[in-house]
Amino acid sequence: MEKLRELDLLGESEPVEIPDLENEDLIEENSLSVIVRCLNPTVHKVGGLVKALPPIWGMEERLRGRGVGEDRVQFIFENEADFYHVLYRGPWFVNGWIVTIDQWKPNPGPEFLKHILFWVRIKGIPNHFLKKKVVESIVKPLGKVDVVELHAKNSSSLEYVRAKIWIKADEPLVFRKSAYFKTGEVAQLELTYEKLLKICFLCKRLKHDQSKCLFQIREEPSNRRGNQSVKKATSRGKGKGKEIASGEEPEPKVVTNLRRSSNPVQSEPKSRQRSVKDRLQWTS
Repeated sequence: MEKLRELDLLGESEPVEIPDLENEDLIEENSLSVIVRCLNPTVHKVGGLVKALPPIWGMEERLRGRGVGEDRVQFIFENEADFYHVLYRGPWFVNGWIVTIDQWKPNPGPEFLKHILFWVRIKGIPNHFLKKKVVESIVKPLGKVDVVELHAKNSSSLEYVRAKIWIKADEPLVFRKSAYFKTGEVAQLELTYEKLLKICFLCKRLKHDQSKCLFQIREEPSNRRGNQSVKKATSRGKGKGKEIASGEEPEPKVVTNLRRSSNPVQSEPKSRQRSVKDRLQWTS
């Protein structure tokens, strides 16, 4: 079937007009359901999500799921309590990788299943600027702001503030930001995504790990060309590494080879690697 599609042998026939029909019963049947989208197809399969998610939610005895697309699963609930628990108590993970979830709609818009509700901690705002408006200005580019919490419950600490945000699932996550105030002050901010487990440390996306990252794939050919150029330049100099054939400039030597490195984030400074990893921890 895929080969036929590639050869364009499955052309469309004449369109079919569907007569008016009563489908209120089907809309009612699906109204108390959610659609789950797997972001990382290398670790999430539709059949696997159907089996894995009900036990994670504690509902394996009263919940049924079914595949409704190449990367989507539908779960139909028996009561509103279970429905709202799953819809708003996330984010949810399978094998450490996050999935997006949204309420079923008969005619979903372009933003359907494109956002994840995260609690984000913002650290580094000066105490004399701890206002809701300031926090909203900082996190608004990340997505729709649902809640801002200036003071953590049952805590007297001002180490960080929290915001509940509908993060854009297909965009790189932001872990550092600079905030410029009208007074001329500049604050360096750190963002932590609560409960986040796995992410690509190269491009900061949620759809793959670093071994499948296009950033790494694009870097490797240039690394090899750079190494070959350095070797040629050295051989032409007959032992004098600085001597180069006339009219040619050697490419800069690439020190790091991402494929051979045992460290998946070798392309970043070590201090930054640690800071990102430290922030990707399960926070209760």
